[in-house]
Amino acid sequence: QIFTDYNKDVTCGVHLDLQVLNDLLMSLLQYCLLKELFHVLHTCLLIKVLPTVDVLLKVFERVASMKLKEVVPELIDISSKFVDDGMVLEYDHIGYITKFLNELQVSSQEIPIFMSRFQARHFYKASICDFSSAIAEFQHCKEKGDWAKLGIAYIHVRRRGCENFGDLETYSLFIADILTSVVKEDRPGVPFCEFAAAVNAEPWHSEADKTSLGRIGISVLYAYYRLHQWQKARKVLDTLHTLQIHFTYLKGLIGPERSAPRCEIVNVAVEVFLNSGSLDGAVWILKESEWVINTLSWPCDRMDVLNRHNLLCKLASEYMIKKRYREAFEVLRNLPGFQNTCDSLDVSQYSLLFNKLFGASSESKNVAISSAVIDFMLAKNIPVDFQLFRAFITALGRNSLWLKARTYYRSALALGCYPQLEGNLYRKLLLIPSYITEVEMLLAIEIFLVSNASSIQSLGASNQILQVVLKRCEGDSARTKDDYQSSVERLIQATQLATPKLFLKHLTVNVNQEQVYSLEHTWVLKWLKENMKWAGKVWLFQ
Repeated sequence: QIFTDYNKDVTCGVHLDLQVLNDLLMSLLQYCLLKELFHVLHTCLLIKVLPTVDVLLKVFERVASMKLKEVVPELIDISSKFVDDGMVLEYDHIGYITKFLNELQVSSQEIPIFMSRFQARHFYKASICDFSSAIAEFQHCKEKGDWAKLGIAYIHVRRRGCENFGDLETYSLFIADILTSVVKEDRPGVPFCEFAAAVNAEPWHSEADKTSLGRIGISVLYAYYRLHQWQKARKVLDTLHTLQIHFTYLKGLIGPERSAPRCEIVNVAVEVFLNSGSLDGAVWILKESEWVINTLSWPCDRMDVLNRHNLLCKLASEYMIKKRYREAFEVLRNLPGFQNTCDSLDVSQYSLLFNKLFGASSESKNVAISSAVIDFMLAKNIPVDFQLFRAFITALGRNSLWLKARTYYRSALALGCYPQLEGNLYRKLLLIPSYITEVEMLLAIEIFLVSNASSIQSLGASNQILQVVLKRCEGDSARTKDDYQSSVERLIQATQLATPKLFLKHLTVNVNQEQVYSLEHTWVLKWLKENMKWAGKVWLFQ
């Protein structure tokens, strides 16, 4: 009763689990509740949901075992209607049913009536697979604008013995032609979506049907794409996603998309998502296709690679505007040239993009992303903006992230971001550029101390002078006296940042009007004693 009442109030078996239906029918059979069973079967006809053939055969078997001749006409009528709605009864099934009818010793008219009705349905089954009949039915659905019925008609053609016909692709081609021909019409909704939903709702749809839906969907997608109908094209993609059709492995059925490379199909889908306002949809399709561009398995031409480059740059820029730096980085690291592709590209051309992301993420204090971006740039030899790199190192130090600051300072030295230290290190002379920050000054001092540690810690070393010269910027006449004075203050601040603190003693002003200091030996010894174990590992590099 619950089953029948519920299905009177909902649309055609929505949310109905077919296994639950079949289990219900088998339970009713088990307890010989045939009145209720027939009530459920009539409800199935009403909502156009079919039980399995095995269940129907079991009903005939139970009716025969209970010798209920009076229900045979009704059962034959129900069975015939099930065949009308798509149930496939083969000749061996009919032979099985006829055996039970003979056991019941039904009237001489009953079996011929049943056989005639089956033969009529079987003739329809054969005729529906006739190409002309099928195409006429498809055309009728188009004229009526009944796209759900078009889906049902397609499944009937597939189900009623047409699976092995050479015409099967031709049927799909015809449907693709129908669904692409109506995209120019000013109509609400997307016919393909209604068609695909109807095909998917049929319990007999197969993987082959999903493949056909995917290929038809690609052709419809391209049709909307060419007209810049982004929202309708987006609905096609949403439908393919909902039906779990991995369409990027397929090709279209009509037009140039029949031979479109995989990269091009992905590009089209990404552009649709971008122009319909879905950045995440664009990234989903890229991930779904494993960011494929040009590989031996999925080759494409240079124009596809260029289009992918432009789409990814636009996508990354949009993410950066929204301050979604993690997603922007994921997009950028999949630009052409970073994958195992058939193309060898100079990735240094991406320097501006990566530096923009690096600067934005650093400014937002997103250390994790900034670190990941600079690590990637260093690994891939992408030129780094020295000013941004220095600002990042300074920010790390000011936030007490000294381990990272030291690591990146080493990398910056190797890149030439700072003047080379080696020439003067072992002469007990440290030249510090006046333009650098207190964090950078401290890191330079640490290298200086570690490099001279053996000499400093030797007997009689207390008479040695460790000189620090605060260098003026060459050729920079615009820098004022106040600028240089502020650099003096930064140098003093740098020594105070050390743990333990270091102390400077002013010695003189050299001929270049540069301040010359010495580091207090006692405090240097104390610093080395407390820090040499880790500092030696960090700074004593080749």
